[in-house]
Order: sequence, then C-alpha cells, then structure tokens
Amino acid sequence: MSQLLYSVEEVFSEDGYLKELKKEYYNIPHYQRGYKWEPKNVQKLLEDIDNFKHANDKFYCLQNITIVEKENYFNVIDGQQRLTTLTILLSYLNKKELVFNKVRFPENSIRKETNSFLNKIITNTLASFPENSWEGFTKKNENYDHQDIYHIYRVYEAIEIWFDEKQRNEPTFDVVIYTEKLLNSVKLIINKVEGTTSEEKIFGNLNSKRVPLDGADLVRAILITRVANEEGKRESDIKNIVRVNERRVKIGWELDQINNWWSRDDVKQYFSNFVNVKSEEIGVSNKLFDEKKYPINNLYLLFAEKKGDKKLTLELIEKHNNDALGLYKEIVKLHSTLQDWFNDRKIYHFLGYLFNHKSNKTFNFNTVWNLWEKCTTRDQFIEKLKGLMLEVVSIDNELINFTDSNVNWYYDNPEKLVQTLVLMDVIYSLKENHNFLPHFAFTKKSNDIEHIFPQNPKEVEKQKEYIAFLNKTYVGKNKQFDLKDFDSKKNDEKYQEKIILFIKEQTSSFKINSVGNLVLLYSSLNRSISNSKYADKRARIISFYNDGNFIQPHTFSVFVRNFNDDKDENKDYEHWTNIDIESNAKFISKTIENFFNIQKP
Repeated sequence: MSQLLYSVEEVFSEDGYLKELKKEYYNIPHYQRGYKWEPKNVQKLLEDIDNFKHANDKFYCLQNITIVEKENYFNVIDGQQRLTTLTILLSYLNKKELVFNKVRFPENSIRKETNSFLNKIITNTLASFPENSWEGFTKKNENYDHQDIYHIYRVYEAIEIWFDEKQRNEPTFDVVIYTEKLLNSVKLIINKVEGTTSEEKIFGNLNSKRVPLDGADLVRAILITRVANEEGKRESDIKNIVRVNERRVKIGWELDQINNWWSRDDVKQYFSNFVNVKSEEIGVSNKLFDEKKYPINNLYLLFAEKKGDKKLTLELIEKHNNDALGLYKEIVKLHSTLQDWFNDRKIYHFLGYLFNHKSNKTFNFNTVWNLWEKCTTRDQFIEKLKGLMLEVVSIDNELINFTDSNVNWYYDNPEKLVQTLVLMDVIYSLKENHNFLPHFAFTKKSNDIEHIFPQNPKEVEKQKEYIAFLNKTYVGKNKQFDLKDFDSKKNDEKYQEKIILFIKEQTSSFKINSVGNLVLLYSSLNRSISNSKYADKRARIISFYNDGNFIQPHTFSVFVRNFNDDKDENKDYEHWTNIDIESNAKFISKTIENFFNIQKP
C-alpha cells in the first residue's frame, strides 16, 4: 500500500482499507488506556466539521492513526479515541452497518464489557440507545458500570443534544448533507508501522510525546520506505534485502542532512520570503506542514509552488504513488539548486532583493524556477534577474533620475527610496571581499529612514536642540537665533512664527529630502542620535560598526564618505552640506547606471 489518506467511509467500509489489506477490524490492545473523550471534545469536532466548507479536493483532516498489522485485524497503537468517536457518531447518523464490529476491544481483557456495549448497543442495528439516565441504565445493567463506557454514553448523549439544537436553531441544516461530508470529506492519515518493534514501545513513544505526525514526518516515511522498495525490486531476494536496508539508511541520512541545513536560522529566514503557498490545514487552523516546527517544510512548500500549486497537500505527495523514486530525486534536485543559489554571491543577493521588492503579483518562486530551467547558462539566469531588478527602480521603463533635486524621496516616494538604498547595499555586497547581506538587510523592517542633515522637528520640545545645532554648525554669529527666552516663550504664537521663519531661512537651500541626504539606519541607533550634528552621527555610527554591529553597507559607506572623488570633493568631516548631498546623489546614480550597464549621454 502506498496511499496515506483515507476518507472516514474508506476507513470503515467493507470495500475500503480493511478489505485492501484483507483485515476485518481495528483492535484496541490491552495496553491502551480507556476511552476518555468528553462532551466538549465531541462538540468541538462536530462544530469543526460543520464549519468546514468542502469543495473540489478540499478535506478536513483528523490527523493520523497508527496501526500494526496482525493476522486478520489491525492493532491500533494511536488513534483509539478518534476511531471510537467516529464509531459513535456514525451510529447516531444511522450508519450502524458501516461501523458494526469494526472497532473492538479484546474479549479476554478488562474491556470486554466496553466491547459489548459498543457493538451490542451502540452499533447494533437491532438495538437502540438507552432512553433512561446513566444512573438508571447502570442500575439495571451493573456489568456496564465502567468509566470508559460512561464516557461513550456521555458522548452519544452530547451528539444527540448537538444535532437536536442544530436542527432547532437552523431550519436549513441538513443531516444528510452533514453525513455525506463526514463520510467523504473528513479524512485520516493511516500510518501503518511494521511490527518488528514492540508495540508497547511504539505506543509509549507516541504517548510520551503526544505530538501528532507532521507532514514532514509523512514525507520522510514515504521516501525511506517506498524509494528503497522500488529500487530493491530490481535485485534478487538476498541482494534485495541488503540493498533495501542500505538504501533506507542512506536516504534517512540524506534527509537528516537536508533537514539540518534548512534548520539554520539564516537559511530558513532567507527562504521564508520565497514561500507564497500555504500548507493544508488539519481541522480548522492547524498546519499539516508546519515550517516553524520543521523548517524542512519550507523546502516542501517551495516544491508545491514549483509545481504550480497554491497549497501544499498530502495529495500532491500522493500523486507520486507509483514513482516515489522520481519524487525523491525531484526534492533532492530542488534542495541542491536552492543550496547552490544560497551560496552564489550574485544569485543570493539578486533573489534576496527581488523577493523583498518585486511585486508578488507578477513575481514568485514558480516564475523564478521556470526562468532557471529556461536559461541555458548560469550567467544568462543572472542577467535575467538583473533585468527584473532594473524594473524595480524604473518608472515607465526608464531608470529613475536620482540626481533630480525636485524629487521629495522621503514623503513622495519612500518605497522607491528603500528599493534604491537596498540596491546600493546589494551592489556593495557583490564585492568578493565583503560579507553577504544578512536576510534582514533586504528590507526596511529593522531600519528607519534617516536624514543625514536633519529635517525640521515637528515637536516643539525638539526645536531648541535643532536650533542650537544650526547655530553651532551652519549659522554665522551675527545671524544666530537667541535661545535664552525659548523655554518661557516656546508656546507663544508669534515666537513660534519667528522659530519657523529662522529654520526655514537656514535650511531652505538644503536638499533635505534628496536621495543623497537619506540612508537606512538601524532603528534604535537612529533614535539615539536623533538630530545630532553630522560629526557626532558619523562618530557614533563608526563606533557602532567597530563594536561588531551591523550597519547597512551603503549607510556606512556614506558616513565614511566613499562617494567623494579623490580629486576635488569636499573633505569636511565636521559638516554635511549641499555639496555632499549632491555628490552622494551623483554617486548613487553613477553606481546604479554602471551596475545595469546604462550609458547616458
């Protein structure tokens, strides 16, 4: 058997899973605890199924049951509660023939009465559920006075109450439709374990963790068992056993290595922006493929997106029923390619930039993968990516004019500003002697947009500091603003007019919102230096960098004045002037034009 997902009807039907494996029923072994579900548990299940909207290939997953094959039955190692609850529910919904004697408790155990109650009363078409109370029922049937039978009794009552209230409160509610949904759109993952290990040990491991199987576990199980079996069919009996075992060990080792790589924080954070598809859900809100729990699921999510799917489902994996080896090779190829991209300086930075700044309406992993496969060389792929990057910093198919002083980058085009500044970081990081940009440096997320020459503060409390900065740095002694009365007059309307006029006169010539006056700066550092003068900002940033902290490469480059021409540019490390702003803007323009090989007249 290679299928993993089975509908509720297939789990119980005479023509379903049991028949395929030539078994008769599911046995609850003696080491299992008793039935423990309470009314609130089954009510939640009923509501979840009711709220689930089944359409096309969507289904509600009840997670997994783990079984071990015996002569004419399966021992249920994990999933007793789900199977028993489904048996009770289907019995109430007049599907007793479907579930009769399909779930059994050993006759030679302390649960023989539980088996009797379940299959002589609950699932028996000739019997009806007791009409009197539990106390009245057990008074007449003392042999049924057991805790697990009590829970079965209570759950059946809860199901009756739920359906009665549902039909009373919602006249359009249709029990037949609900039943069909339960039978065909509710599915279980059947995890059949080879019986070579002690069942009690398997049961103990499952119940000590109490963690349901994740999609990553299921993919691993498929690959390790099926690939080895497919390859082993080519050999004789003795060679087959050796080959299969060796192949299973190798596949398990390879998957562990892949998983270890995807567990690296820099890897999973970098590729998280590539993922545009979602995992199918178990129930209403739990992911089957949880990338936070198992980072390798990011690889499987990208596998689904490469296939053009909008959701990663077990059915996508199940499509490879008869070619697990092909599935394995495809997953390994995808992993190897992504690992190659991650280690390639240009591809790493170009894709990091694009996945953070190119609209995902037209750009996603599927388009990138198709582009990769169409390109005949790596260099061709890189040039195609560079072309897409050019589109990001272009308007109407023309590269933005970065030296246009009339553009207010800070207020009118902050998105293009960030894209430009990060592009400068990318270009800087392409040099072989520099580190790769960390994943968080491709966005503004942890940064503020910082004015090198500070803009006029809107808060009255900061005006005094700003005026003092102007007096000290740019204003001649005979034109300085007298601050001795500031504290007493700061809220006076006429005094405020004087302040605003003074600031306007002193700063009007500065291209404050030019791209040449703006950088990305780590938020906490930016707020700590606020409206400090240029020399203080420069010293603080260099000190921060020298202490081993990350500074966006372009930002650091600006503050150490790498944009200066060695011949005649301003070398003033105390002041930041319009000469610096214009020179920096020209440097940005020239750097980006050279990067895209754009020749301007």
